[in-house]
Amino acid sequence: MAGFNTHVAVAAVIGGVGVATLMVAGLADPQTGLVGFIAATIGGVLPDVDAEDSWPLDLAFTLFALLGSFFIMFSQVPVYSIVELTVLWMVSFLFIKLAVCEMFVRFTVHRGIFHSLPAGVFFAGLTALLLMRLFHQSERFAWMTGLFVLLGYLVHLLLDELYSLNLFGEGGVSASLGSAFKLSAPDGWATAAMYVAIFLVYYVTPGLPATLREIFTPATLDAILARLVPVGPWFGLPFLAQFPGSR
Repeated sequence: MAGFNTHVAVAAVIGGVGVATLMVAGLADPQTGLVGFIAATIGGVLPDVDAEDSWPLDLAFTLFALLGSFFIMFSQVPVYSIVELTVLWMVSFLFIKLAVCEMFVRFTVHRGIFHSLPAGVFFAGLTALLLMRLFHQSERFAWMTGLFVLLGYLVHLLLDELYSLNLFGEGGVSASLGSAFKLSAPDGWATAAMYVAIFLVYYVTPGLPATLREIFTPATLDAILARLVPVGPWFGLPFLAQFPGSR
């Protein structure tokens, strides 16, 4: 499989190109573009969240524990004192970070269901859901961000499959070929649970069809093609007027 640095670099490049394309087409402002770039980069390492020594897993649960514990604390502000709220936050953080994380690691297998296409779809929807419900962002912004997470996820899976082909090494095709870009995992229960989770997340998260209709339109394609290559000299430099691709 591809290394961590490769996953981050390629996901960042593809995410950056995707962001630039949407901005050229008038579908994203700088704020959306920056968040989308970060989301694609994060998505590029998320499939390894089920690795026991995975730093994305540790980082994800740390952030989840912080958000979850603060949410619990804020919900009890009218009830408890400052000291009690601080204790409640600490207990909640430790429970989520240690107990929940430990259970997750124990019941997941590396290159299992989280290293699959359905998992990418799930994380895209979960991202949109959290942005809408917790951070009160618009449906359009939330789904744009979720789709960039999915883009990074797909880049990761595709890279792993390409590395499994071992095109530039010796020994032929790796036995891991087909274990990344898949629709299910050997564990039938895990696969079923993932598809149920996808249904629930998308059922309670509106706005995806409208966002997709806005992106995939003839007008969007025309805007991208019109700006695909420069009109006239590249970068406005006369000596590059005959550079390949100039119009």
